Amino acid sequence: MHHQFFGLFIDEWASLVAIGGSLGTAIALIMRAVLLPLKNSIDNLNQTIKTLGDSTKDNAHRIDKLEDRFEEHLGEAKVRNQKISALEHEVFNHKN
Repeated sequence: MHHQFFGLFIDEWASLVAIGGSLGTAIALIMRAVLLPLKNSIDNLNQTIKTLGDSTKDNAHRIDKLEDRFEEHLGEAKVRNQKISALEHEVFNHKN
């Protein structure tokens, strides 16, 4: 006595499962082959973005240092200009 399920015998169901599994495996392998280059490209893009982010942080740090040095130079220039003005005032007042 053969048992049926949805009109198919057990050996027919086994054949369908085997064929379906084979097709699923084939589709998975094809998709992997197609998607692997895409995954590699995405990984490369992520690495590039990370490198750009690190470079941006480094540049921001350098800019901050340059701004600090520029402000120091401005302060030194103000002091120097005040000394020059004081000397000019002293020299011109003594001549008059």
